[in-house]
Amino acid sequence: MKFNNLHKTAFLTAIIFAMASGVFAQSDVSSPYSRFGLGMMSQNKTNTILQGMGGINNAVDGMYLLNNSNPASLAEMDTLTFLFDAGFYMKYITYKNASSSEKGSNASFDYFDLGFGVTKWWKMGAGVTPYSNREYSSTADFDFQYPYSIDYNGSGGLNKIYWANGFKVFKGLSLGVKMNYVFGNVTDETTLYFPDYANFHNERRTINLSISDVLFDFGLIYKQNFNKEYQLAVGLTYSLQSDMSGHRNTYIRTMFKGYGSNTETARDTILYKSGEKVGIVYPQGFGGGITLRKGERWLVGVDFNWDNWKSFKMNGSNDSLQNSWSVAVGGCYTPRYTSVSSYMRRVTYRAGFHYDQTFFNIYGTSINKYGVSFGVGLPVPRAMSSLNLAFEFGKMGTIKNDLIEESYFNISVGISIRDRWFVKRRYK
Repeated sequence: MKFNNLHKTAFLTAIIFAMASGVFAQSDVSSPYSRFGLGMMSQNKTNTILQGMGGINNAVDGMYLLNNSNPASLAEMDTLTFLFDAGFYMKYITYKNASSSEKGSNASFDYFDLGFGVTKWWKMGAGVTPYSNREYSSTADFDFQYPYSIDYNGSGGLNKIYWANGFKVFKGLSLGVKMNYVFGNVTDETTLYFPDYANFHNERRTINLSISDVLFDFGLIYKQNFNKEYQLAVGLTYSLQSDMSGHRNTYIRTMFKGYGSNTETARDTILYKSGEKVGIVYPQGFGGGITLRKGERWLVGVDFNWDNWKSFKMNGSNDSLQNSWSVAVGGCYTPRYTSVSSYMRRVTYRAGFHYDQTFFNIYGTSINKYGVSFGVGLPVPRAMSSLNLAFEFGKMGTIKNDLIEESYFNISVGISIRDRWFVKRRYK
């Protein structure tokens, strides 16, 4: 059975709402570093195709590629094509310190994007993706005159819905602007226990922060063809510094027992504040990239991104964050995308590498991250769609200074669907 355009629209809309519920409910694997700032950020997160190339994105575009990291890339889309891209991920991680290790895993929807042409010079895109994740749990024991323990727990995260526009200014130059609506809740809970003293009252503080505000990103891509077959592209991105607003609920109370397997009984409320306004200075950032392409055969590129996290403030506090930067190198190769006799020659092979200085700086130690990625694009027979896979091995952190090293393996699975719209089919 064949769908007409109306049926296709309804079908894709149903998929979008189904995936949205999964994205909004998703929670990443826990990380002790997500305790700081707004958690583990994914503001430069890319789709499965670009993840397979080390995450390069600043100067990458294409007629059938949705790149939500640089809105200028939308201008290259085919005017009569509707694009839909969705993905989910699986993550396996090992935490290690100087004396022990622990494993964790998780799977969740990751993103979905769509794009379409408005005019020959104006293209539009929209989508949703996680923006940050707060998920940690740790305990510290203190052996003083009255021994006590402190539990630290965090949960929640922020999501992002974006609306992007790409404009073809003239041949070779595209500009873009993206409006991001960021929203969600993060919760931090600190509990003081006196496990050896039954008559001591324990204490718990719960802080819930709710954020909903708008951020803006801008992009530029300039391309120059030479030697007939080759194209050089330069891309720039800029994220505007913004004053975000949030509201915080603070609840501090004493408890009786409640440590380990003991039943917890609330005693007295020490403090309760509801709806307290919180001012957040969200930092500016910029990125630059360059790619060299030979038609649809191959592409190589390099990216650099920098974010001014030293300027981050939450009610005037920086939370000891440092400026972050990252370098990514990657590319892809398709033996012959028009091949009829060989399916494997139509497969796209991808690889890349990235190195990041994150904005976490703990005890004067910078928390760095690196990863190596591989990917493939598998065209769906007799369809204008493809199944994309990306695999990444990497590490973040260190065991020095009593810190934690995280070794991870990510699997990203994405489906890219494209369809020709507003084309009247003729039958003979």
